Amino acid sequence: MATTEKKEKPKKVTPLLELPKCSKTTPSPDPDEYGDMITVVVGSGEEMRKFYTYKGLLAHYSTYFKAALKDEWREGASKTVELKEDNPEVFKAFFHWIHTGKLYFALDASGKIPLSQMLICEIFVFGDARGSPDLCNTAIDVLLQKTHQEWRVPLAEAPYVYQNTLPGSALRKFLVDDAVETYRFERLSDPSQREHELLRWPQEFLAEIVVAFVALGSTPIPSSAGYGTLSYNKNNWVTYIKPLICSRYHDHPAPPA
Repeated sequence: MATTEKKEKPKKVTPLLELPKCSKTTPSPDPDEYGDMITVVVGSGEEMRKFYTYKGLLAHYSTYFKAALKDEWREGASKTVELKEDNPEVFKAFFHWIHTGKLYFALDASGKIPLSQMLICEIFVFGDARGSPDLCNTAIDVLLQKTHQEWRVPLAEAPYVYQNTLPGSALRKFLVDDAVETYRFERLSDPSQREHELLRWPQEFLAEIVVAFVALGSTPIPSSAGYGTLSYNKNNWVTYIKPLICSRYHDHPAPPA
């Protein structure tokens, strides 16, 4: 008698969290100002990739490219920029963003954001280093959406973030806030795991978490109400965090005089 295999039910994926639009996003450039085509060579060896885009787009969204592509510099004259130390996957997201306003083309087949939390952190760092605050703001938004989908605090990414950002960084602030608001630090209460846990995270990160907890005092964390019921806790976190995104995590540089 033939046996009927039980089909596994597909895992339920959290729908993409809709975020309020930032009113201070840099407007798109006039297509008449796109200018010449530029070649950007990213990475080295077998990982090297070439991207072709407009000078005006690069300069509009990045102060680094705006300076590098001046006619008097070698890159501007040759219409080629080399970024040998950069990750091609990071630049691919930047390339996609300057053309579409999004870091990726579409959600994957399961409905998830097709970027890892680490890659999103790398995109933020790239934007920070290349003078592109709007890219950083977009990376923060996508990291928040990814965190909501996975319901995972990006703690493993903390060492990379603290090695590649400065104090006061919005990305550092998000990691600290997310840890304080939604993580329970159960392993720290276990003496056999405490030392390992303390060594895996940057000391600055731990210090900022302590400061954040002290600042709370006896005030409950709004997003933690109903802890123990995952969906309820997630809903509280979303309600709490949405109004704070733009003011707390976005960089809005003053317009040029």
